[in-house]
Amino acid sequence: MATVGTIAAYIEELAPLHWAESWDNVGLQVGDPAAAVQRVLVALELTDAVMEEAERLGCDLVVVHHPPLFRPLKALRFDSRPARRLLRLIRSGIALYAAHTNLDQAPGMTNDTLAAAAGLTECEVLKPTGEERYVKLVVFVPKGHEDAVRDALAGAGAGHIGNYSHCTFQVPGIGTFLPLEGTNPFIGQQGRLERVEELRLETIVPESVAARAVQAMIAAHPYEEVAYDLYPLANPGKARGHGRIGRLGQPVRLAQLAERLKAALRTPAVRIVG
Repeated sequence: MATVGTIAAYIEELAPLHWAESWDNVGLQVGDPAAAVQRVLVALELTDAVMEEAERLGCDLVVVHHPPLFRPLKALRFDSRPARRLLRLIRSGIALYAAHTNLDQAPGMTNDTLAAAAGLTECEVLKPTGEERYVKLVVFVPKGHEDAVRDALAGAGAGHIGNYSHCTFQVPGIGTFLPLEGTNPFIGQQGRLERVEELRLETIVPESVAARAVQAMIAAHPYEEVAYDLYPLANPGKARGHGRIGRLGQPVRLAQLAERLKAALRTPAVRIVG
């Protein structure tokens, strides 16, 4: 079963906490990381209406964009509305997680979603703050098991280059190992040096998902002990940052663009300047 901590870890793979602005306060704000989660409510911010919906639906976790806790608490007075909401969360056993400016900057997240809703193409980051880092993952796989390992890596976010997935390179070779006492080798037997036809399988992995990719690779690999290497790369990755700038298919008036966004976001109003 999922827990508050496992869901938080997944969000932080997509939008690491250190991507947030220095003034921001993101991450788990209320709750026990070990608590089980069956239902999650996603909202822009924590309001009384959101609290009521979370309780009515039996949610264990609320994920918001705007964090209700920005500064260190100096007092927790329940005669203020924000404090009453936090108290209500605690009494209802509901955890609260905030993903704000880290999510805004993350590739494929808030800004890219809004750009797609506006119909923008050829998008670039308006104010870059950094770029994705990559590592090279190399693993040695017995012949005949390379496809299962490759699929597991791709499913965990490895081997993606542009609009291509499952991008790997492999070369054959001979692997050697001598199983010692207490081992349970997939191939061979204890006390005898084994020589096995293996493939060196390598791929590129975003640093933010490297741990998940390694876990998936090990789960799909037949060996009791998996030999693999991780190398840092200097390849420039996808830029991250605030805002997006792109092209529209054809010129439109600002009011038309606002109507397009209202329809795409299913909201009765949007705020525009200009």
